[in-house]
Amino acid sequence: MDRPMLETIQQSVKHHDQYQIEIKLDYELHADQKTRYQIATYFFVPQSLGITPQTYGKQPFYQDVQSHIRLKTPSLNLREFTEGNRSPLGKIEQLVHQSGWLSDADCHDRIVTQMKLLSAMLKSALREHFFLIERRVAEVQATPHGKAHLLVHTLVDEFLTETGHITQRFRALLADFNLPNVPHAVFTAYTFTDESLSILIEESAVEMVQVVDEYMKKTNQENYKMALSEVTARETKYRKMRGYRSILVEGSDNETYLYRASILKKYASSVLFLNTDVQPDGRYWEQFILSLAAGLAMIFATAVAFYFQYEYGNFTLPFFLALVIGYMFKDRIKEISRIIFSRRLEKYLFDRRITIRTQDGRHRLGVLREKVRFIQESEVPLSVMRARSRDQITDLSNEGRGENIICYTKEIELQIKDQDAVLPGFPEITGINDIMRFDVRHFLNKMAEPVQERFIIRDGELVSLLCQKVYHVNVIARYKTVQPGINKENRHLRLVLNQHGIRRLEQVPRL
Repeated sequence: MDRPMLETIQQSVKHHDQYQIEIKLDYELHADQKTRYQIATYFFVPQSLGITPQTYGKQPFYQDVQSHIRLKTPSLNLREFTEGNRSPLGKIEQLVHQSGWLSDADCHDRIVTQMKLLSAMLKSALREHFFLIERRVAEVQATPHGKAHLLVHTLVDEFLTETGHITQRFRALLADFNLPNVPHAVFTAYTFTDESLSILIEESAVEMVQVVDEYMKKTNQENYKMALSEVTARETKYRKMRGYRSILVEGSDNETYLYRASILKKYASSVLFLNTDVQPDGRYWEQFILSLAAGLAMIFATAVAFYFQYEYGNFTLPFFLALVIGYMFKDRIKEISRIIFSRRLEKYLFDRRITIRTQDGRHRLGVLREKVRFIQESEVPLSVMRARSRDQITDLSNEGRGENIICYTKEIELQIKDQDAVLPGFPEITGINDIMRFDVRHFLNKMAEPVQERFIIRDGELVSLLCQKVYHVNVIARYKTVQPGINKENRHLRLVLNQHGIRRLEQVPRL
């Protein structure tokens, strides 16, 4: 049964680096049911940037888009890591307490999977813990006489207590893995996870100090800062004792720390990544269109030849001229027919088809189709144009010619059947993450100098002022179900760019 679930699409956008934005979409999965979505992203680009179909075709666009598709991280709260039956930590303990696990290759693979899940899920749980603090503070501040520090107090206590329990339980497993007959891959997974957990907890303790500073009473701040300071000192000391090189050192460039932290993050999240097979889409339709166009051209050429042959006979000058004219027009008719048919079917054809499978490639989870094209304003949905809400300044900056509009469309169909067979050992998977990074460097080529000088007069003297020259690229994402006219939503983001890259992102409120 098809079940469109627009309300389950979640989006987050962030500034990844100087030249890239990262758009993360979460698609919800439902057991044994298809979920289908369509996402159209409209880029409204100023004329002055010179981004046109001639200068920025499909190939450069897809080169600028880097996509990763992975399973959504299973969700646990901090307490469930040591108390719940869904915890990877508990599953690791169960596996190593089985008789004969040391000689069971399948058991080794499951242990490594659970190690990676433990690190990835703890990272997610810590992030959700901070989000919960923000929500609780916002709720209390919206209430007269609310006291945010009381709620923050219990959540900081929860962090201190539960992270201590998690590390204590996990580090107790060292005795089970530090044995001569433990496979190297399993012991390596343990040490990588051990180091990763320590880094995560230390970094979270540092972030928690900022929470204490902002939301707790002065009288309680000192005790909590001391407790959090002890956590960071303990974790640093532990990593030194274990010989891990991820140590922050004052006066150093700390290159090794950042490198190892990044690699460990990728190692943990690798368990969630999916196998994607990218293929051109609509190849059969393309061949059909070419065949149809060739057929029409041949009908014209043959009809001309038959007519002149009937009227003037064979081996006559008119018949010879008819053959030449038929040949001249045949190729042009073929090309014009191909263009007309392609434009008519463009709405239904896609550029690429991505088949989403499990890491081993054995199980198909869904299909993502995508296409990109320049469109006219008349082709943009009215609700999107209203969300764009151009003002007179924008029209003047484009000399009244409007903006160049790029439409990037995705259609996603997902289904997971029998999760226990498809993803053995995983907690319940509720969704898939589609992480897209978009590089803006092609947009920077025609920009003016980023800093320009202007003067004002103060007390009869000229005073020099530096002004930032920026350009706005408005990005509006339209989410809707496959059925037209149902459950549509627009979200508006503005990229503020200069010649050096991205200056900032602005979320534009809905009208």
